Amino acid sequence: MRLRWLLNALEEQTFEEPWELVVVHTYAADTARRVLTEHPLCARGRLLHFPVEPGTGSPASQRNIGWRAARAQLIAFTDDDCRPEPDWLDRLVHAARQNAGAVCQGATRPDPLESAILAAPHVRTMHVEPVGPYAQTCNILYPRELLERLKGFDERAVAGEDVGLSLRARGLGRSIVPAPEALVHHAIEAHSLPGIIRQNLKWRHLAYLVKRHPEFREELPLGLFWDRDHLRTCALLAGLIGGYRWRPLLGLVLPYVHHALGRRGPGKRARIVAAIEMPGQGIRQIAEVGGLAAGSARNRTLVL
Repeated sequence: MRLRWLLNALEEQTFEEPWELVVVHTYAADTARRVLTEHPLCARGRLLHFPVEPGTGSPASQRNIGWRAARAQLIAFTDDDCRPEPDWLDRLVHAARQNAGAVCQGATRPDPLESAILAAPHVRTMHVEPVGPYAQTCNILYPRELLERLKGFDERAVAGEDVGLSLRARGLGRSIVPAPEALVHHAIEAHSLPGIIRQNLKWRHLAYLVKRHPEFREELPLGLFWDRDHLRTCALLAGLIGGYRWRPLLGLVLPYVHHALGRRGPGKRARIVAAIEMPGQGIRQIAEVGGLAAGSARNRTLVL
């Protein structure tokens, strides 16, 4: 259970001032007792936890429960699949005090303890060098007064609620400042192709975010594509479909192929592996774009 890794990492924090941890979870009572209540952080009075009924919560609603239950004036967020470095809180709080009123974003990198998993064809992890456009809550700090002014996360957002919160903060004139030394390691998870497609289906809800915050289109390639991978995937589809009627359109396939062949690195062996994995990667990307297209139709705004 990855939450235990997170709790153990937080137990090792070097931050010497009083702090508290709030966990909002969907665990059964016996699991909560074993993992949370019996953890040393709970015995020290630093750990509070709040259960919600399975199927009733969401990332936005559970984070809102968490920060509202906290008593501190600085609220740091991370996820249960992350492992902060021992000086994480020290670094993040220092950055917040140097930039009063600002949001502070730390760095997130794939966990080096799990680096061997990166050899799998379909991997989920995160690499964030602050400041990025998505303001992920796996490693970020907000002043409490700002969260109160914003009324917290938008609970109508199924995905991208962290982006939406940061956009509203920027709308109030608040800056997001980097704290690159405040480092969190993100889990590396291998999935089957059907599994990673199911995992990524939630991204269809990002169309709601773009409709709610049209200014975010300034961060999107051509104002339309969620990232450059999706831009290349759409060009691939246009080339494959249109190339049957007009051969020059097949040239649109080349940017995707060139990028996909370099996905594993520059060596010959790496390119062979990437070529073998290319069909699966293509299906994965096409499924993501298709999900966003479905979300676009539902929200009546186009983002791919």
